[in-house]
Amino acid sequence: MRLTLPAVAASVPEARHALSALARELGASERVVADVALAVSEACTNVVLHAYRELEEPGTLTVDAAPHGALLEVLVSDEGSGLRARDDSPGLGMGMALMAAVATGLQLDHDGAATRLHLTFDLRPERRDDTEEVPDRA
Repeated sequence: MRLTLPAVAASVPEARHALSALARELGASERVVADVALAVSEACTNVVLHAYRELEEPGTLTVDAAPHGALLEVLVSDEGSGLRARDDSPGLGMGMALMAAVATGLQLDHDGAATRLHLTFDLRPERRDDTEEVPDRA
């Protein structure tokens, strides 16, 4: 699956819903679906807030996702200036920590021309206790 969206706030729920639906189609538990939704929301929000802040018009936000064995691999990318702390950020600065907490793997790369956040999620139900109820965040 590939989504190419404008890097605006309205694109965040679109990406979140699409990736949640994909995780469900792949048989993920509701716990994993919630984790995917949270991490994708945080990653896309980072692009919206940080990637193109020097530009008048927003750039693009690209989300690629595909199963790879028992994993769902998600790549969120932009062609902006990179992820840097902002003094005027409305957030708490916890997005990367949240993504790292819910994803099986996280890798951030910036090469001067693009920023890529690679997230992986274990789709196997036995990966952790998936029996507790999960609030609907998707």
